[in-house]
Amino acid sequence: MTIDAASEAQAAVYSTGAEAYDELIVAEDADGTLVRTIDALTTIDGATIVDVGAGTGRFARIFARRARHVHLVDRAPAMLEVARQRLSAIGATNTTIHEGDARKLPLEDACADLVLAGWVFGHFPHWMPTDWRTEVEAAVGEMKRIARPGAPIVIVETLGTGHETPREHPKLDPYFELLEWHGFVRSWIRTDYAFLSVARAAEVCGKFFGPEMAERIVREGWSRVPECTAILTLVA
Repeated sequence: MTIDAASEAQAAVYSTGAEAYDELIVAEDADGTLVRTIDALTTIDGATIVDVGAGTGRFARIFARRARHVHLVDRAPAMLEVARQRLSAIGATNTTIHEGDARKLPLEDACADLVLAGWVFGHFPHWMPTDWRTEVEAAVGEMKRIARPGAPIVIVETLGTGHETPREHPKLDPYFELLEWHGFVRSWIRTDYAFLSVARAAEVCGKFFGPEMAERIVREGWSRVPECTAILTLVA
């Protein structure tokens, strides 16, 4: 397996830079567009939600106050530890954290009213270039398995940091085509990052996206960094 330098740096962040990653994700979706989009798909109040590849608990922090229960699943213990701390800080007692793989979820069949996977499987074509299709299909199969009949399955992926409209990508586009072949419907929204200053935007984004992105942010004078996001939905 070979992965490019940027992907390798991002993989390292997930295992050793969870706090830095959390600084990034809390700045995203400055206008709440993603939350409103998910709200429009299903009833969050009283729902059992499964967040696949939960990371530091972005979705759990948003929805725990309204959901009946939120299950967080991720392979990275460092990310889950940050999630545990953040959820404790807001007094969320209706969450369960699972260290597990998206391709073999540690959950029962038909247990979820909403299954989410945010910014997870889009890494597979980079990290598993020879067999990513098989791995994505295994993960999607698991999402379908745990979804109750009629429950929405939602996959969220980037369509370009620093882009005001969706960009094409030679590795992600075949991945999107695979999901659409399996019945997912794709739309897109803006989920811009907002920071207090250009310098802070460059610092935080540079840790994850690399020095070229940091330089661009400074050059463009962005304290608000544009971000396009794909929403892929399927009803179980």
